[in-house]
Amino acid sequence: MEYRIAQVNPSLLTYLSVAAPMSMVLLGEAFLFTGNMDTSILIHLLNILLCVMAPFVLRTNPIIWQSFSLVSMLRVLNLGMPKFATLTIFWLPLVYAPVILVAFLLLRDETLGWKDYLQKVRKLFEIRPKLSGWKLWYLPAGFLLSLVLANIEFKVLSMTIDDLRMIPSLEIGYIVALFVVMVFFVGLGEELVFRYVLQTRMEGVLGVLGAIMFASVTFAAMHSGYQSGPYVAYVFLVAFLLGSLYYKTRSLAFVTLVHGTLNFFLFSFLPFGYLVLF
Repeated sequence: MEYRIAQVNPSLLTYLSVAAPMSMVLLGEAFLFTGNMDTSILIHLLNILLCVMAPFVLRTNPIIWQSFSLVSMLRVLNLGMPKFATLTIFWLPLVYAPVILVAFLLLRDETLGWKDYLQKVRKLFEIRPKLSGWKLWYLPAGFLLSLVLANIEFKVLSMTIDDLRMIPSLEIGYIVALFVVMVFFVGLGEELVFRYVLQTRMEGVLGVLGAIMFASVTFAAMHSGYQSGPYVAYVFLVAFLLGSLYYKTRSLAFVTLVHGTLNFFLFSFLPFGYLVLF
């Protein structure tokens, strides 16, 4: 499952399709950073409307607008979704599943059937001799990298949050549930939006380095809810690393594994005092 966007000719409409929705995203996140959640939701809702209507009114290519509509959709669902369970892990799938579905609908090839898509999913885990695709060493490397990054993130977040536990204990049921949610919903959903869609589509406008930087800034801004400048800065560095890994490997599965297991370690073993490296 890989696609690339051809280089586009810069134009006023092209830059507008980047600047306008990005400004709305940053404005919404600025309000969230200051604790104004209602205004943040409103701005992101307006951004979704803008991203839907602008391509029709301006008669321009919708691919960049679509990318930002996914970003704002993720924020609106994250803030506006009612909590149907006491534990966060049991309502997070309700936030990320709709985003994953909409991203799939935006990316789908209508000439392919469901069997063709199953084949594409299977190819995510094929072992290929070329640079692109899944490799056996991605599994241990992904777990080790995510553990190191999780330890650093734990130190940064602990400066503002006393208890990062997302499960009440390290019982096997809770551990499995958290792993599934963090990898197959949170990790997959965010990598799909920020790397697979936004970063890839921005490559045609800003080039490779510009696209990685842009997607990383957007991803970092979307962590404004933690209301911590140092944490947002750290998230930018992690996002830049993930963006670079995705560009080099073109493996959505690999960056999803790193991202998902990072969150898994951060909210499970580390708060209980296990797997602490430093």
